[in-house]
Amino acid sequence: MSDEGRMLAEIHAARGLMRVSAPARTVGHSALWAHATREPGEPVDFSVVRALRTDLDTAQRYRTMLGAQALAYAPVAAAASDGAIARRRIGAFELEILPADGDAPPLLVLRGTEAKTPRMIEAWLGDEMVRLDLGAPADGTILLALDPAVPDALELGRMLRDPACAVFLL
Repeated sequence: MSDEGRMLAEIHAARGLMRVSAPARTVGHSALWAHATREPGEPVDFSVVRALRTDLDTAQRYRTMLGAQALAYAPVAAAASDGAIARRRIGAFELEILPADGDAPPLLVLRGTEAKTPRMIEAWLGDEMVRLDLGAPADGTILLALDPAVPDALELGRMLRDPACAVFLL
């Protein structure tokens, strides 16, 4: 993200946070911003994770920060599924889960019309959250194996099939 883009995201997040009034904050803005801008696999501050799972105000402030830096997001996405394929629109992107085929795991397919492609995906369902690196696109399409041997990938696939799942493409 460019310096201008990062500054605009921070300003947007600050404006959203100013609208949220809470007398006592359990986690500061800088700790939340550090958590929102972390790379997948980086160490996390467990006090932030605990606050996100137990304090609705903190979770709302965090989601405001994610939305400010996301290329696209759906706070609650409506999903259409016949049981075999899950599809949903997230902004200018279409997300599809192709079922497992033989020994091959299910695949997450992400296509978009934007010139810029997301690098990460974060999904929220209730108090559960998963963030994964999407990898580089090939011909404008990102493929991610939802391998059952990788717990976060398996969890992401389960969460994305639920219409109440919030999705942030970062």
